[in-house]
Amino acid sequence: MRVNEATEKKITDKGQAFFLFLICWMAYFTCYIGRLNFSSAMAAMIEEAVLTRTQAGTISMVYFFVYGSGQLLNGFLGDRLPPGRMIFGGLFLSMVCNLLMGVSGSFVIMSVVWGVNGYAQSMVWPPIIRIFARRLEEAVRLRYCVDIVSTQAAGTLAAYVLSAAVLAVSGWRTVFWGAGLCLLAAAILWAAGYARVERLAGGGSGTGFRREKNLPNTGLPEEEAGMKEAVPPAGQEGRSFLALIGGGLWLIILPVVVHGILKDGVTSWVPTYILETFHTSASLSVLVTTVLPIVNLSGAYLARALYRKCAGNEVRASAVFFGVSAAALLALWTVGSLSLALTVGLLSVITASMMGVNTLFVNLLPLRYEKEGKVSSVSGFLNACAYLGTAVSTFSIGLMVEGLGWGATVAGWLAVTAAGLVVCLAVRGRYRTGDTQSSDSGSAASS
Repeated sequence: MRVNEATEKKITDKGQAFFLFLICWMAYFTCYIGRLNFSSAMAAMIEEAVLTRTQAGTISMVYFFVYGSGQLLNGFLGDRLPPGRMIFGGLFLSMVCNLLMGVSGSFVIMSVVWGVNGYAQSMVWPPIIRIFARRLEEAVRLRYCVDIVSTQAAGTLAAYVLSAAVLAVSGWRTVFWGAGLCLLAAAILWAAGYARVERLAGGGSGTGFRREKNLPNTGLPEEEAGMKEAVPPAGQEGRSFLALIGGGLWLIILPVVVHGILKDGVTSWVPTYILETFHTSASLSVLVTTVLPIVNLSGAYLARALYRKCAGNEVRASAVFFGVSAAALLALWTVGSLSLALTVGLLSVITASMMGVNTLFVNLLPLRYEKEGKVSSVSGFLNACAYLGTAVSTFSIGLMVEGLGWGATVAGWLAVTAAGLVVCLAVRGRYRTGDTQSSDSGSAASS
C-alpha cells in the first residue's frame, strides 16, 4: 500500500532540516562499517584457514549481487512503505547478520548470512533519497543530496581504521561483533531521531513509526513546528514505473552502467594494477586505493557546481565528467606507465569524475520524479544498473588482464567511457530546465 504522501510535511526550519540530514548521514555512514568489515577481516580469516581465497571471494560476490538486486526491489518498496521503518529494519537486520558472522565458522552459513546482510543494507539508501525529496525544500535537499556522499569516504576510512584497531588487539570475530554494536546503536538513534522529526511534523500516515490516528497533539501550529504540507498535484501518480522507463529513462541506462564500471569496478582493481605495473609493495598499492575515496569527494561537489552551471540538466553535466574521464583514460593508456605519481593522479581524476556522475544520476536525477511519487523507485533502479556495471567489470577485468594484459584492459575502459559520453551528448536535450513531470512527448522528467 502506497504511503500517503499528501500528509508528509516539508521542513522549513534550518535546524530541523540539518537534524534530519544528520540522522540520515549517521545511518548510511554506519552501513559502511557493517559492509566493509568483511574485506578488512578477510585476510585474517584466510590466514586462520577459516576460508580459502576462493570462498572469501565468493562471499563478497554473493553480497554484491544481492545488494544490487535489493537496490532495485527496495527502490520500489521505498515509495510504498514507511521509509523510517525501512531504514530501521535495514540497520537492525544488518546488525543481526554481523553478529551471526562473528559466531559462524561455516562457508555456506557465512555466504547466506552475508547475502542477507547485502539485502538488509540495500534497504537504507532508497528511503533516504525519498525522505530528502518529501521532507526537504528544493534548495536544502540539493545541498544535502550532495553532502551525504561524504558518508562513502568517512565510512570507508572508519571501517578500515576500526577493523585494523580491533584486529590488533583481538580476532576477526570481534570485527563483526564491533560492527554489530555500531549498527545497533545506529538503529536506536535512527528510531528516536526520526520519531522526533515526525513529532515536529505533526505525523503522516505511514511515514515512519506511528500511525496518524495515534499522534499526540503537540499544541504547536505548523509554522512554529517549522513545517509546511507538501501536497502533490492531483493526477501525477498515474503512470507505472515501466511507463517511465519506456518514456525515456532507458536512454541513460548505458551511461549509468558505464559509471558503475569505472567507479567501483575499476577501483577494486587499482591495487593490482599499481602492483603489477610498477612492481610496488602490496601495502603501498592498498594505501593508494585508500586515498581514492577522499579524493573522490571532490567529484560530488563539482557535480553540484556543474549541475547549477548546466541549469539543472543532469545529463549535460554528466557528459562533462565522461569527457574528462575519457581524456584521463587516454593519458593513462598512452603515458600512464611512465610514472606512479602520474598514474595515481589520472586514476583519481577518473574515479572522482565517476563520483560526480553517481551524484548526478543516483542522488539528483531521481528528485525529478517527486511529484509522481517515484523518487525511491528511480534511485533504486539506477543504483541497481550501476551495480550491474560493477558486477560485469569485476568479473571481466580479471579475464581481460589475464588474457590480454593491462594495456588492452585500459583501452577497454576508454572505449566504454567514450560510449557513455556519446549517449549523454545524444540525449542531453531531453532534460530541460525546470521539468519535473514526465510526459509522453519526452520531457526532462521522462528523460
